[in-house]
Amino acid sequence: MVKKEPILPFFVDFPLGSRPRLVNCGLGEHGLQGVETYELPRLWCLHLYFYKVEMEVAGNAFTIMPGAITLIPPGARIVYRYTGNRSRHFYVLFAMTPRSPISRIPLCQHLPQGRDELFDRLQNIQRVLASDRFHAEILFWGLLWDITESGQSLCQNDEEGHPLVKEVEQFIESRLPAKLTASDVAAHAGASMTHVNRLVKAARGVTTIQLIRKHRLQRAYRLLIHSTMPVKLVARECGVDNLQRFNKLMRVEYGTNPRNLRTTHRIQSSKQIWEVDRE
Repeated sequence: MVKKEPILPFFVDFPLGSRPRLVNCGLGEHGLQGVETYELPRLWCLHLYFYKVEMEVAGNAFTIMPGAITLIPPGARIVYRYTGNRSRHFYVLFAMTPRSPISRIPLCQHLPQGRDELFDRLQNIQRVLASDRFHAEILFWGLLWDITESGQSLCQNDEEGHPLVKEVEQFIESRLPAKLTASDVAAHAGASMTHVNRLVKAARGVTTIQLIRKHRLQRAYRLLIHSTMPVKLVARECGVDNLQRFNKLMRVEYGTNPRNLRTTHRIQSSKQIWEVDRE
């Protein structure tokens, strides 16, 4: 009998019915030890990342990109695998009373467009905390509501699709830089390829393979628009080793090649481009 792998803890049930109790917050520097492990028995942990890192939660892997925000529940074992470079993220340690409403939200959200705004708000909370804890906790409570709202699109009611489809999509997101097949997705879900494909088709209107390709190209678009990462590296981060094939896929999806897409956006947009750490 084949042992079924555990489902990734893509979503957390987050209590929003009471004011958070802030314990500590600020910029943390990590990375020099290679592998770092953390476990907080009674505290929630929020991180805003400015670098790329491989993270494991309860033994399951996530690829964290710049602009990502994670919300880790108490008691979850977190393992970071760094590349030896100094890496900085903003952290908040806090306690929550398990009181309704309880919102189901993604453990990890990639929000590169909102990174600077989140960072400004977190820094302001840190400043206020030094003189007025109650005010700081109210500000942070509001931020948590906003983060929860931004994650609702990934946690819709079952009317928009089977819960397994949402977990499949998060699994795909966590494996985009690597080779990934419909068989891999089905094996992780503990179901047959036919069953998974039927659910994906009903919920998203595409096959499992097409869903993988869609997520790859969406990540490519975000990296092209919101970073200075070279096109070749963008392709690699999205699991496409052949640059010519990557150009063709982007042209079919967005009507132009990656370089033109980036150039056009920079001309039309006044948004600041942020740097992506290179390994």
